[in-house]
Order: sequence, then C-alpha cells, then structure tokens
Amino acid sequence: MFNFWGSKEQQQGQSHPSLETSPQPWYSPSLVTGPSSSRSQTSGQIPPHVSPGEAAGIISILKDKSVDELKNLLSDKNAYQQFLYSLDQVAIQNNIREELRKETLHLARENLEKEPQIVELRNQNNPYI
Repeated sequence: MFNFWGSKEQQQGQSHPSLETSPQPWYSPSLVTGPSSSRSQTSGQIPPHVSPGEAAGIISILKDKSVDELKNLLSDKNAYQQFLYSLDQVAIQNNIREELRKETLHLARENLEKEPQIVELRNQNNPYI
C-alpha cells in the first residue's frame, strides 16, 4: 500500500522507477514550462527581488539569441554558466562578493592579532582565570 524507505520491495532489489528514466536536466523544468494557470505564481519567473530594469536587460539579451543558442543554454550547463557570468549584474555581484570576502579576511586577521591583548586584559580583570 505505502512505499516506505527500506521497504521489502526495495530490499529485494527492485529499483525506484525514477532512477530508470532518462537523466534529468540540470535546471528546474519549471524554468522552461513556467506556470500555466496563474501569473501570481513565481515558479519559472524572474525572482521578485530583481528590478524591472535588470530583468529587461537580461530579457533583451536573451531575445537576441537564436532558438539553437537558447536550447544550448538549457542543455549545456557550462554554456549557461558562461552566459550567466557574462551578464553585467552577475559581474557586479561577484565583485562585491570578492570585496566583502577580502574585507572579512582583513578583519579576521586584525582580530587574531588582538587576541593576545584580549586574553591579557581578561587575566588582569579576573586573576582567578
């Protein structure tokens, strides 16, 4: 009736039906099909935190691509990533992330350098430590 993990059927060597099907695409199929019943759903659409200007820029770039190029973006993860990293918005975010990473490392190094002073101050304030 119910198929639980480790059920007798699976223990007897029967494989799960979804494992026997053709390989799944690397992207979510909802990105291609999109919602068909309502526009209020966000599945398959540009996330709401993307500004209309940014979305329009990305859409205009995609509109310039041929059907074959779009299919290639969907079928080849490397081609998709190359396209993604070529977008100005992504380059800006990557630069910001790198700057934040460098600043975090800088602050961590400064904090590590101050650690002996902090320990000394704790020992001075509490001689029983």
